[in-house]
Amino acid sequence: MSVAGFVLYSLDPHTLARFYAQVLSWPISKQQPDYLQLEHQGMELTLIQVPAAIAARIVLQDPPLPRSDSACKPVFWIADLDLAREHAAQAGGRLHEAEREWLFKGARVCDGIDPEGNVFQLRQTLPR
Repeated sequence: MSVAGFVLYSLDPHTLARFYAQVLSWPISKQQPDYLQLEHQGMELTLIQVPAAIAARIVLQDPPLPRSDSACKPVFWIADLDLAREHAAQAGGRLHEAEREWLFKGARVCDGIDPEGNVFQLRQTLPR
């Protein structure tokens, strides 16, 4: 049973699910025609197909421009920021370069952009 979750509406939920599965090392746990879900340690990420009428009005840039006007940013804990940076680039998004990382509450922190321009944050716990 999941205890928390985040929903992202997507033009291509299959591509976005593969991106997050690769970057976060989370398995895709459910696949339906209109949504996919990843789950890990009580957290779920659900990627839902944007309705066709709305999708027709959305144009993505290549590379995607950050959707920095969103009021929400999902945060994920990972084991290795450097490895996640490589995986993000391979999967069509990006994690900002190491020079843009910062320290926060005992973690290395870095923002990234998924293949549709959604901004997300990754945190890696520092050794004590």
